[in-house]
This record gives sequence, structure tokens and C-alpha cells, in this order.
Amino acid sequence: MRRDAREAVYKILFAQLFNNETEDGFIDDVFNEQKLNSSDKDFAVALISAVNEHRAEIEEDISKFARGYNIDRLYSTDKCALTLAFAEIKYFDDIPTVVSIDESLFLVKKYSTPESLNYVNGILASFKKYTESQNEDN
Repeated sequence: MRRDAREAVYKILFAQLFNNETEDGFIDDVFNEQKLNSSDKDFAVALISAVNEHRAEIEEDISKFARGYNIDRLYSTDKCALTLAFAEIKYFDDIPTVVSIDESLFLVKKYSTPESLNYVNGILASFKKYTESQNEDN
């Protein structure tokens, strides 16, 4: 299930916050823990690659929409959920934006504080509105 793949990526992104390089063995362990099938592993690898390739741009976007907060001041759990959602919204056209947002909020509910849910939802709603307006202009 893609939800499990997203949760695996979330865990890997969280680990990367504290250790820039996550070994392949660690990634395989997370995939096995989440019981990912080959299709979900492929999705997870693509999502990790998108985040790693575009990390600076994603973090710049998060900072722009997290008004009043420097990205370094965000809870690590929230930062990972936002990073995952922003990557999906920007680089995976086949995934509806609302799905990316819902899945990110699921992770916030599971791993972060109750107060974080509204904050992260607000950032994602603003980003969704912005991306939709950009798509209308093109």
C-alpha cells in the first residue's frame, strides 16, 4: 500500500535529519518493516530520490509557506511530513494533491503533536492554493 510506502519514506527522511547518509541496509530494513511490495518499494525509492534531488528547493518552498517560521524551527516530525507532501505535489503529477495532503496529515497525526495538525494543514492548504493558481496561469 502506498500509505506504507509513504510511512517508510517518512521514517527515512526523519533519519536523514540526524544522519545525512542513510545506508542502503537501513533503507531495506525500513522497507521490510513496512512490508512493502515491489511496486511500493519503487514508489518509495522514487519519492526519496525526488526529495534528495530537490531538497534545497523543497525546503525553500516550505520556508516560504511556513510564514513566521524558519524551517529549522519546525518540529522534525512536521518538517518530514511537509517535505514528503511538497515533493509529491511538485514532482508526482499522477498523485492528486488532496491525496498527498491527506497522507501527510495522517503522518502528522501519528507522529507529531495535536497542535501540529492545524499548522501543517494550513501550510499545505496555502501551497495547494498557490500551485493551483500557477497551473491556471500556464
